[in-house]
Amino acid sequence: MGDPGVGQLQRLREITGEQLAAYPFRAIGVLGVAGGNGLDLIDPETTDAVYGYDINPDYLDACETRYRDALGDRLRLIETSIDRSVRIERVDLLIANLVIEYVGTEEFAAFAAANARSIGVLSCVVQRNDAAGFVSSTEYSSSFDALASVSSDVDPETLTSAMSDAGFTALGRCEYPLPNGKALVRQDFRATPRP
Repeated sequence: MGDPGVGQLQRLREITGEQLAAYPFRAIGVLGVAGGNGLDLIDPETTDAVYGYDINPDYLDACETRYRDALGDRLRLIETSIDRSVRIERVDLLIANLVIEYVGTEEFAAFAAANARSIGVLSCVVQRNDAAGFVSSTEYSSSFDALASVSSDVDPETLTSAMSDAGFTALGRCEYPLPNGKALVRQDFRATPRP
């Protein structure tokens, strides 16, 4: 992801900064927080809580080590899978960057529907692969061969439709080309108020 020919990690950090700037809320959630890419962009003075969710305890430990000093007790890390059975804390902004490929569009929409009352704005990023494969070609790409078996391409239009069915309105969409010919697509949603 950080290879200069791929540029994904750097671009994803920039997008996270845009997400935080577009929705400067006090409670933020991050699905698939991993090691915390972009958490350094959160201003602890204007943020009351940062909830980081990830299935990998090693990633959560790395995130804890990197960001506990800066975020203090605001940082709350939760080990969990992301599916329709998970209930999250109330957040004004929920960031879900590059997790839908692993969860699947249908399951992610079901998760969102189950947590609609806990989510102000849901901002997510998916990778558009076009002709390239899911894992970019680098000297390390063979290390990620197993990812191809658990990931799936996410069509932005299909995601918009699934989120609409889950009770969310699309707020906007941006595309970010990568040096390797792929693109990251950011889509923002808000739960539709229930009558």
